[in-house]
Amino acid sequence: MLYNFFSDNFEYDECTAKGSCSIPPSVSALQEVIIICLRQLAYYVLKLNGFGQDCSVEEGVIIEALSTVIASTDYNDEQLLNIVSKVYYHVVISRQRYLNLCDENDVQRKDLRSTLNITPQMNLSQIMALGEKAFLTKYKKIPRLQKNMSDILLAVIKSTALNVTKLSDYEFDTRDAVNQILNALNILNHSRVPIEKLKKYIKLLAGIDMGLLRKLAVNQKKYFGNIDLTEVSLSTVKGKAILVSGESIPDLKNVLEAVQDKDINVYTHDELIIAHSFENFKNSANLKGHYGSCNENCILDFATFPGAILLTRNSNINTEYLYRGRLFTTSNILPKGVIPVKDHDFSALVKSAENAKGFAKGHSKPPEIIGYNPEELTATINNLAEKFNKKEIRHIVVLGLGTSKASQQAYFDKFVESLPSDVFVISFSYRTKRDNYLYINIANNRPIVYDILTRFFELIPVDSDRISFFLTKCDITSISNMINLKENGAKNIYLTQCPPNIINPAVLSSLSDIYNIKATSNPKEDIENILQ
Repeated sequence: MLYNFFSDNFEYDECTAKGSCSIPPSVSALQEVIIICLRQLAYYVLKLNGFGQDCSVEEGVIIEALSTVIASTDYNDEQLLNIVSKVYYHVVISRQRYLNLCDENDVQRKDLRSTLNITPQMNLSQIMALGEKAFLTKYKKIPRLQKNMSDILLAVIKSTALNVTKLSDYEFDTRDAVNQILNALNILNHSRVPIEKLKKYIKLLAGIDMGLLRKLAVNQKKYFGNIDLTEVSLSTVKGKAILVSGESIPDLKNVLEAVQDKDINVYTHDELIIAHSFENFKNSANLKGHYGSCNENCILDFATFPGAILLTRNSNINTEYLYRGRLFTTSNILPKGVIPVKDHDFSALVKSAENAKGFAKGHSKPPEIIGYNPEELTATINNLAEKFNKKEIRHIVVLGLGTSKASQQAYFDKFVESLPSDVFVISFSYRTKRDNYLYINIANNRPIVYDILTRFFELIPVDSDRISFFLTKCDITSISNMINLKENGAKNIYLTQCPPNIINPAVLSSLSDIYNIKATSNPKEDIENILQ
């Protein structure tokens, strides 16, 4: 369960900022317990749905745990114990509801054999021991390929749950997606599952996940207006301040509404820089600019910001080494030392900003260009498609969302430099000035990437062997994105090296064996492979 990795490839990751690119054994064991509980809860919710019962509370618990708890390691023992207790409580209650309904309706019980027996008297160490035992049992009794395919399915489940949560901010009905998440979780209750059945559910759920991205792209434009090419200030000005970090644009909108009559400046952070390019944010007097250079290591930015900080919903940011009292979050499950914001009530956040020292003076920095000009982008897409179909462009390389790893930057600097002039690059991560290169800075906003690429592949075939995809950002959604590309016929998919606390190396091996997803090696060799 403990995958340690010591390499220059992760020199600027959050994991190395913490001191180790690994999953602590305690967290891994408790995650295993939570996953088992979620599988069992999904089973009983499906049974209760068959009786016409309302299980919206239990479904919410499942989606919340999948999209937040499983993706984070920044919880202390007491919080993890509370999370396990909450999920297991719903398992016990749901099971009893189901058994009672069977008796009342004279229906044969189909109880699920439990692999856990948690009692109120158990302490954290005892529950961890259950998780360790379950983990080892899985490795010993389940064939390796089935175990790895199950892990791939679980990764796709998590990604889908995360996008369900994001869509809930727009009050969008995700009932069909939730049902399929329940069905997929329930499949994992069985000790022996045919590989083809696992592949079927992986394909189905990856497709649903991409459908959710499509809906997110539509709703972003609906709620916040169209995107345009925008110059974003990276400077600071004198005054009280709030930093809004993460990627929830609705949370940013709510914060701006809370301070619109106050002398408090708001700065975006991390991936929220993209909000500046939406037309509905351009006239906000309180929105001053973007702060920090965070991509994966946010600790320094937070430590140097002299105001209140909001971690938006589902932000997966380590806060272990940060001082407390001015960190807030809209997530329902809290990292340690972080203050909750409930029901859009940001009064405590605002008060914290007012009590903080704020910026004593402004600091000037060069601005950042974010977004794109819609008319120019459409014309460029049409032109590229025409040249590609006429074979004036030999090959197209798509560089996906990026990070700030120095090793990745060095790889792609060499990669792009070595490309022939008749190979064109569409990049959402690395910028350079070349005639055969289009850089679109959308700050890792997946719905926008999906929207742009969908328009592009309406004009050229995604299954062409003259197109290659390089995924450069390792996170909870990477596997789902790769599977969806593969299922849509993409021939050449490469993934840069990922920390083992993000993607298990054994899972990467199965992705390679089953889906022919390749790992980047060196620029010269990879270019030869895609152009052969």
